Amino acid sequence: MLRISVSFVLFATAVFAGNGNGDPSRGLAVLASAAVPGTGQMMLGTRNRGEALLWVDSAIWTTWAGFSWLGRAREQDARLSAARESGADISIADPGYYKALERYDNVDEYNEDIRRQARDRYPDDPEAQHNYYEENGYFGEMGWDWSSDSARFDYWRTRKAARAATLKAGFAVGALVLNRLVSVVDCAFFARAPSEWSRIEFGTGSRFASLELRYRF
Repeated sequence: MLRISVSFVLFATAVFAGNGNGDPSRGLAVLASAAVPGTGQMMLGTRNRGEALLWVDSAIWTTWAGFSWLGRAREQDARLSAARESGADISIADPGYYKALERYDNVDEYNEDIRRQARDRYPDDPEAQHNYYEENGYFGEMGWDWSSDSARFDYWRTRKAARAATLKAGFAVGALVLNRLVSVVDCAFFARAPSEWSRIEFGTGSRFASLELRYRF
């Protein structure tokens, strides 16, 4: 989606700034709208529309910041509870480690599952089984043992809330891109300075009961 928006901005800028019949100021306004939605509209004189787009963009940024912070905070809460209730090593960066904490009561259960996977993958190769087990198992200080099922469930529930918040932050990023697309399209094709609107005339057409919209260049 971001690639599409960038391509459209370049296209619109080329049309209005590079065309001999185009308006260079409109090309600059398109670029301004791509950077900060609404600024291009304000440059062209449509202030109310520009302010509305600016407010929308500010609201989306606030939403993104809020959900991003919430996602990080919930993930940190979950890891601290894992360290407290299971003895997990939360200095580990491997995302798979924290997923395993959700599913297994202790490291022995996890490693036994890894051993089964190794046998299924390499039924006739003990050496490959051993290597798979060593590469994917957790040993020593990486071990854990939950104090209770409820503690593990609370950890899972907190991480689920973290994932939901992070997903919403991702939607906010999409909304930021969409808002820029809307602003660029409006700025390139619809926003008009007051002097340009005065060139638009309405009148009756040559046919019966018809209306015409005329633009004076």
